[in-house]
Formats: sequence, C-alpha cells, structure tokens
Amino acid sequence: METSVSQAVCEERHKALDNYLSNDKTKLLKHDAEIKDVQEAIVVLTEIQRRHNAEIDDHEDRLRGIEAKPGKRWESIVGQIIQLIIAAAIGGMIGKLF
Repeated sequence: METSVSQAVCEERHKALDNYLSNDKTKLLKHDAEIKDVQEAIVVLTEIQRRHNAEIDDHEDRLRGIEAKPGKRWESIVGQIIQLIIAAAIGGMIGKLF
C-alpha cells in the first residue's frame, strides 16, 4: 500500500526542511564564532594567570627575605653578647693571674 504525495506537497516539505536546516546552520555558525571568542579569552586569561603567579612567587621571595631579617639581627645580637661574655670572662681570668 503505497501513498503518493503530490509534487507541490513534496516541494513544500523540502522548502520547510531547507528553511529549518538553514536556521540551524546560522545558529551553528554563530556558536562557532562565540566558541572562538571564548577560546581567545581563555588564552588571554591563562597568560594573565601566568604573570600573576610569577608576581606572587616574587612577592613570596621578598616577604621571606623581609621576615628573615629580624631573625638574622637577633642571631647577630646573641652572637655579640656571647662574644662579650667570653671576652669578659677571659679578661677577668687574665686580671686575676696578673
């Protein structure tokens, strides 16, 4: 049991499908452009993130240096105090000997 469709109905259906597919193609092209824009934005953001990470590493190094200065000063002061105590002890021994 075959049903035949008239040429006019067939052409109308093809025209509707072509219109539908044309709209889809237009939407796909629009999405392609949007995806390309997003990809370019990702590349830019990745470069910005790399620069920020480098700056953060530099800041961390500088902060460690700043934080280490008081410790180094304290070690220097303690070293000088120990030297003075040893020098005083040696001076006191030498003073008792002579």
